[in-house]
Amino acid sequence: MKRTVLFLATFIVVLAIGAQLPSSQKHEVQSGETLYSIARHYEISVAALLQSNPGLQAEHMMAGQTIVIPAQTQETISEPNEPTNSPTQKLKERPKYKTTHEVKRKETVYSVSRLYGISETQLLEANPEIKKNKLKKGTTINIPYTDAENQQYQQELKRLEEEARKALIKKYSTIRVAVILPFAVKEENMTQEAQKMTNLYQGFLLAVDSLKQHGCSVEIHAYDELSGFAAIDEILRKPEMKSMQLIVGPVRQANIASVANFAHTNKIAHVVPLSNDINLVNEHPTTFQVNVPYALVYNQVYNRFCIDHKKDNVIFVHMGERDDNVNYLSGFKEFLRGQAIAYNEVNASEFSHIGTMLKPGVRNVLVPSSGSSSAFNTLCNKLETLELTSEYPLQLFGYPEWQTFSGRYETLLTKYNCQFFTAFYSNANKHRTQLFNSRFRRWFQQEQYNGLPRYGELGYDIGAYFIKGLNDFGSALYENLHNYSYLSLQFPFNFEKKNTWSGYQNKSILIVTYRNDGTIAVR
Repeated sequence: MKRTVLFLATFIVVLAIGAQLPSSQKHEVQSGETLYSIARHYEISVAALLQSNPGLQAEHMMAGQTIVIPAQTQETISEPNEPTNSPTQKLKERPKYKTTHEVKRKETVYSVSRLYGISETQLLEANPEIKKNKLKKGTTINIPYTDAENQQYQQELKRLEEEARKALIKKYSTIRVAVILPFAVKEENMTQEAQKMTNLYQGFLLAVDSLKQHGCSVEIHAYDELSGFAAIDEILRKPEMKSMQLIVGPVRQANIASVANFAHTNKIAHVVPLSNDINLVNEHPTTFQVNVPYALVYNQVYNRFCIDHKKDNVIFVHMGERDDNVNYLSGFKEFLRGQAIAYNEVNASEFSHIGTMLKPGVRNVLVPSSGSSSAFNTLCNKLETLELTSEYPLQLFGYPEWQTFSGRYETLLTKYNCQFFTAFYSNANKHRTQLFNSRFRRWFQQEQYNGLPRYGELGYDIGAYFIKGLNDFGSALYENLHNYSYLSLQFPFNFEKKNTWSGYQNKSILIVTYRNDGTIAVR
């Protein structure tokens, strides 16, 4: 029997005003400050501070870092379940200095510092009004804590901070997920976009099924973000939404901020599957951006290229087509100049001139200005006319679109040892990919939409990564991202925060090389 994707019913059209987040402020960490000292300064709990800064860890906090200070409400001011005689309370009351000392006759800075086990420098820093070797009898001076006492105190603070963190961790017996996508409710006359979104959801369902087979309990709620006027507001008003542990979507750029704010307010992990807006995760600390922004892709490509090809002969080839890669190429050349890597340029219409630019005995790397199949074909045809020997090794460096090439084009990728960058890569020859495609066909009686990226695989990667992460780490997923490994089908994940108060951007890119021996290297 054909398995079909189930969609929730239509939504009531209601205009709703989104709830506003409480005002907050930012704090720049000073040298020697801890989570606890900052919380004490603002009269809030460590728990409230941790909740407002997902993934914040005391051991990684450093001077100059900026963190969010939540608005002072009754909830943030109090320390829940904290007895008045607890170690935390005692630490709160620790005075700035250990004690005071009344100077006696013939006492010196040296003798007083020896008496209390501190250095002369420490004593003078605690008493800037006195001068070395000039202590006046009867004067009261401050006695700072010893290095050992300060170290013990800091260790205790870290212990208490870790206890506060652990107290916040929630484990989930069932992972409740809301998927918000622009579905087409009627499967007949399905648009290309609707087919892509359906594939994404189908891949997600396959991931859920795999996880359930390994004992993970998952409950899915699917919503159509195109179900009516103000659909997003109506979805977020549903009573079950606040109990979710994960929200996937939406796709429409205009709808993302509302969902991100809702997720932040209700401490829900939020995944944006497609948008590559560089500013998307700003002020949204629980949001994960899967698709790598172009600016991050380009910077990584430039760096990786310079490492791999710093001794090669680099030639940019202008193909004469309408160029969508102007910003990428101009930034590329500027970066090479900054690294003192020389390059040449040639127009495809004057390709005979390239013979004077090629160098024997070194790798000649050609970078075309277009990633289209027609530009690739033109470039390869021109290379054929040169009749180059093995003395002039060639490599083409191109674009993500090259991974869609097949037939003759794929043969040419191998012949010219072609290399390209991409934020995602699906290798049809990989065993895991073949198993997934077979399973997809068996479940849904259809093939994935033939586009880039492969939306079914994208949905699977999102589902497998985030649901397993929430199942393994609970609400502590954020601070365990670097301890969490996942072998992706298509989208590798390397999430990092832009800053302390932001959400997480995927910064993973791949360099794919079609080798002359017929193998494909991905790194």
